[in-house]
Amino acid sequence: MKEEFLYDLIDLPISFLASKWILERTPFAFSEDSESYLKWKELLSDKILVDSSAIVFTGSSGCGFSLNPYKDFNEYNDESDIDLALISDHHFDIAWHSLRNLDSKYYSLTPKQRTSVDDHVNRLIYYGTIATDKILPILPFGKEWTIALNQMSREKPVNGRIINIRIYKDFKSLRDYQTNNLEKLRQKLLEK
Repeated sequence: MKEEFLYDLIDLPISFLASKWILERTPFAFSEDSESYLKWKELLSDKILVDSSAIVFTGSSGCGFSLNPYKDFNEYNDESDIDLALISDHHFDIAWHSLRNLDSKYYSLTPKQRTSVDDHVNRLIYYGTIATDKILPILPFGKEWTIALNQMSREKPVNGRIINIRIYKDFKSLRDYQTNNLEKLRQKLLEK
C-alpha cells in the first residue's frame, strides 16, 4: 500500500492525492468495512452534535501510515492514536472566541496548554484549524467531547486508542492543510 502511495505522490495532482488517500476513503483502521466506518461516525456524531459527513480520519489510522512529513511514513500499529478532522464552522468559532478571551486565565494553564494556545495564535487559527489535543479541557464543549471521545475509544476498531480531533473552519481549510503536507512529502521524496 505504501508503495502505491509513493507512486501516486510522484504522479498525481496533489488535490486528487488528498482526496484519494485521506479525504474520501474508508479508513485503514476499518479494514475497508465502510458500513462499520459509517456506523462509528454516526455514534460519534450523535455524541458531539456534528454531522457525521464532517468527520474524517486522518493520519495513519486513515491510510495505514503517517503522512506527516517528519514521521517517515510510520505504519499504523498498536501504539497509534486516532486522528480525526472535524469540519465545523460553529465549533471553530466557539473555540476561537474561547482562546481569544482567555485573558489572565492563560497564566493558570499548564505549560503544554500555553504552548498550544501560542501555536494557535501564531499559526493554526490563521490556517483555519483548532488542534484540541492539549486544549480540549479549556474549551466550552471540552467536557462533553472528552466524555464522548472516551466512550468512542472503547468502540471497535479503536479499542482503547487515544482519539485526537482537529477542528477545521471549513472543508477548504482541511484540504489546504492536507495538500500542504503532501507537497512537503513530495519535495522530501524528490530530494532523495
